[in-house]
Amino acid sequence: MMIYLQLFATFFEISLFSIGGGYNMIPLMQHAVTANGWLSAERFLDILAVSEITPGPIAVNLATFAGYHTAGFWGAVAATVAVCLPGSVILLVLGSLAFRLRDRPAFRAAMRGLMPALVGLLTATALRLATALIPAGAHWPSLQASVVFAVALTLFLWKNLHPAVLMLGAAATGVAWSLVA
Repeated sequence: MMIYLQLFATFFEISLFSIGGGYNMIPLMQHAVTANGWLSAERFLDILAVSEITPGPIAVNLATFAGYHTAGFWGAVAATVAVCLPGSVILLVLGSLAFRLRDRPAFRAAMRGLMPALVGLLTATALRLATALIPAGAHWPSLQASVVFAVALTLFLWKNLHPAVLMLGAAATGVAWSLVA
């Protein structure tokens, strides 16, 4: 019973104090699940990849998969409800004020101040996830990881391919390389 409460409290807190959507929750989730010993950094990366290609909000998918991996079905329920609850309550309470706050200079100034911090958090998460790809003791990413990264980045920027297509292609490449090796 204690693990369900821990999962609920952790994901509730993450959701309550995250501003800007699901992608901004990723660094907090990564820190929480690894610090509590629920997931390794490598396993979190796997769950993040699956959450990205699974339909639905990434934060909800991450919470569900992390909760399930940690404590089974009821762990998934606890983490999912916890990550959805704060936003739902805040939306109901502050929804009537949103239109008035949106036009106030102080509100706009606060949002302009938050944006660079959110970009910094996303960049830090990207760097942490990138270092998780590097095998223990290695100083450079593997050739396979470098090629997949370069191709995915190029296709995303050049052809504007949907991330799900890129993730499925990367997964297929990984399977193909494992069969060859």
